[in-house]
This record gives sequence, C-alpha cells and structure tokens, in this order.
Amino acid sequence: MALTLTQLETMRDALLTSIASGELRVEFEGRGVTYRSVAEMQAALVTVEKEIESLGGRERPRQIVITPKGI
Repeated sequence: MALTLTQLETMRDALLTSIASGELRVEFEGRGVTYRSVAEMQAALVTVEKEIESLGGRERPRQIVITPKGI
C-alpha cells in the first residue's frame, strides 16, 4: 500500500524532529523504527522528501548562479 502525501509529510516531520533531538527512534502512526545512526535517518529523510516531490508536494527551491567568464 502506497503512502499518501499527508502520511509522507507526517513521516518527514517525525524524522526531522527525531534528528533534531538526537533520538534514533521514530514513531509514526503507532509504529516505531529504530535507526542505527543519524546518517541512516538522514538517508531515510532524503527518500521521503523525494517521494513527496514525486507526488506533487512542494518543489525544492532552485538557484541559478551566473558568473562572468573566468571566475
């Protein structure tokens, strides 16, 4: 069963909260996941954010840098 946009956003928020607090356990919809490291949590966060983008969630801001030749 695929997750809805709302569920993915809730999961993202739970991951962000856990990363910020330094906890390796994330609770989501009555289930829990214990990660081995913050790096593993960050990888999961990237995956969730990509899934949100593919479902039509907010796009990441893009920056275009224009510099003169030679710099």
